[in-house]
Amino acid sequence: MLILFFCCVIEVFLLYDYFNNFFEFKIKRKYIKVLCAGTIGAIFLVNMLQSNILNLILVLIILWIFVTVLFDSKLGIRFVYFIMAYSVMVGVEFLYIILSNTTTALLAKTGLILVSEYLWQLLLIKFLNYIVFIILKQMSVKSKKRMTNKLFLIYLCVPVSTLGTMLTVFYSGIDTGSNMVLKILMTLFFVCMITGNMILFYAFQKYTENLSENAKQELELLYQRAEVERLTKIAEWNDNYNEIVHNTSHYLKVIGQLAYERRNDEICKVLDKLNGKLNREEICEYSNHKMLNIILSEYSIKAKSARVGFDVYVEPGCILNHVQDVDLITMIGNLLDNAISAASKKEKGSSVIVRIFMQKDGKLCVIKVVNDFAEELKEVRGKLISTKKEAGVHGIGLSSVLKIAEQYNGYFEYYIIDEKFNAVVVLTV
Repeated sequence: MLILFFCCVIEVFLLYDYFNNFFEFKIKRKYIKVLCAGTIGAIFLVNMLQSNILNLILVLIILWIFVTVLFDSKLGIRFVYFIMAYSVMVGVEFLYIILSNTTTALLAKTGLILVSEYLWQLLLIKFLNYIVFIILKQMSVKSKKRMTNKLFLIYLCVPVSTLGTMLTVFYSGIDTGSNMVLKILMTLFFVCMITGNMILFYAFQKYTENLSENAKQELELLYQRAEVERLTKIAEWNDNYNEIVHNTSHYLKVIGQLAYERRNDEICKVLDKLNGKLNREEICEYSNHKMLNIILSEYSIKAKSARVGFDVYVEPGCILNHVQDVDLITMIGNLLDNAISAASKKEKGSSVIVRIFMQKDGKLCVIKVVNDFAEELKEVRGKLISTKKEAGVHGIGLSSVLKIAEQYNGYFEYYIIDEKFNAVVVLTV
């Protein structure tokens, strides 16, 4: 009964893991464990009836209800994936039965112990299911969690070796006879081997995800550094520009003296030099915060080139001095980059509205960005997914905005009102 219950747990887990690899949850996470436990219990009770026909029919219905309640997908797609998964589960059992019956005559002649005499065959069937499922997930291009093929082949050595060990023990002619302790110990060790294989697989999978995440973070850091350097250069050019404008009277005196002396060539050189120093990107004064002005001015130019209206208002006296420049660039840059990109896909009348103001008697600074959008928003696990081809280059997404907001004891939220996307960041001062 214990082995049977363990096999029911594996059966539900394999189906859960398979569907979770392709679809999102439909119900809240706190109900998932309850649903899984109920499904395991129902299948165990059906198996206790010891009827093959009822097992095939009722387990099929129970598992279908399980994936329908738990996972969010279109009916047709869900049905196809379910048939594939159930075919694997039933197919492996029939394959095992065929192989067992084929070797019966040979076993009778050699005097070896029949596999059917052991409850271990249940474990073997579920373990074969597990191996087939992980191969299916790895081969599918729609799989959300895939290892590199090289790493997967390295890992596959472990379950294949385990399977070989189990088969070798089954056909080795070992007769435990009435030694119940030995039989229980071997069964427990097989259970541990199967469980260990599953845990090891997810350890490998997590390792692969961490490698990918680290590579992404390194790219993000490079982007942030480049953006900080670029905006710092713009700030320096702006300071130089202001200095040149301040010294205009000096240049005019020099030009006047050269004109009086009819030294036209030198006049042209001075004018060329002055003109080069005056070339700069226009920086609007939205507030008394230099970096904020540079960022907003930059995105004002981007919005104009994308033919998107750009309306900005920064309330006088807004406090952002406690926010580091790199965090301000990342946070506002991601919000505006996403907003302009989304608004530009609307044919006419698209706009981005930015409002930065104080609340709660100066204790909170609120950054609100509102934009039009045309495409359907994609949300996975409660997070919006970028539809930009260069998502990794454009920024680190809304998740980074949330991290920065929390870093300053604030929060970030987004919602849709009147067909407009609203992103709100609240920072404590």
